[in-house]
Amino acid sequence: MAVLPSPIYPTVARVMNRARAFVNDSYQGGAGRILTNQKPFTVEYLNSALEELQEKIRNNGVITLTRDNVLIGPIPAIASPDPSVQIMLTYTGLYVNGQFLATPTLPADLAVPLEIFERQFGSGQRFEYMRQPQEGLPSIYQGPWLRFWEWREDAVCMVGSTSVMQLRMRYSALLPIIGPDVVGGTGEEAWATTSINILSSVNALAGIVAYKYALARRAEGAQSMAGEADRYVRLITNKYVRQGQHKRYQRKAYGETYMSNSSATNKLPA
Repeated sequence: MAVLPSPIYPTVARVMNRARAFVNDSYQGGAGRILTNQKPFTVEYLNSALEELQEKIRNNGVITLTRDNVLIGPIPAIASPDPSVQIMLTYTGLYVNGQFLATPTLPADLAVPLEIFERQFGSGQRFEYMRQPQEGLPSIYQGPWLRFWEWREDAVCMVGSTSVMQLRMRYSALLPIIGPDVVGGTGEEAWATTSINILSSVNALAGIVAYKYALARRAEGAQSMAGEADRYVRLITNKYVRQGQHKRYQRKAYGETYMSNSSATNKLPA
């Protein structure tokens, strides 16, 4: 979510104006009489709609929430090779060598990691692909590479390395929640200058807000509003599905674990 509005993204004010229109509350020049920006339940409906929309489009593979080339490190070397050792990178720090370090941390907006790459810290070399074992981390003696990672307990778990490492992460991100509608208590609307960075999402977000508002009041049309909101969400996901259909796909060559382009091999380090 941006501090200043972007012409390609909808503002919070625009979403709420549309939601009020959906529930027939466009009084006072669109400010409404019940579903107003000042009511404490309005921002909760809006944040609930934002969370729901993110999860729905994320589950349908929409990549607009994907962040890439996020660098994390240094990851300290383990004290000595030991197959029983694992390290954990969390939102609040790194557990390594029997202690918890305040840095590095996972990105605060990380919803779930998608791909992780590694290189020795300060080497300037290209990043190598790290694997996700299907049945958890292996019990191995550590070497100069981390090699494996697992998403467990909302943390990136690894076996550790005898070298100081740096990670490059690709992940699905969370948009921040919507804050209060008034800046500093002066009455100046901040929602008009706050954008939601999901393209063409006005109808979907407004539809979900309208549904939650109607449901709380046991309105007869609540379920039809839910159906309309789902239709708007499908329109968003279909756009990205069609875009993805223009990509050319090919099978990986034998022995390769990742291919970012036709000339790269990026085989798993030994």
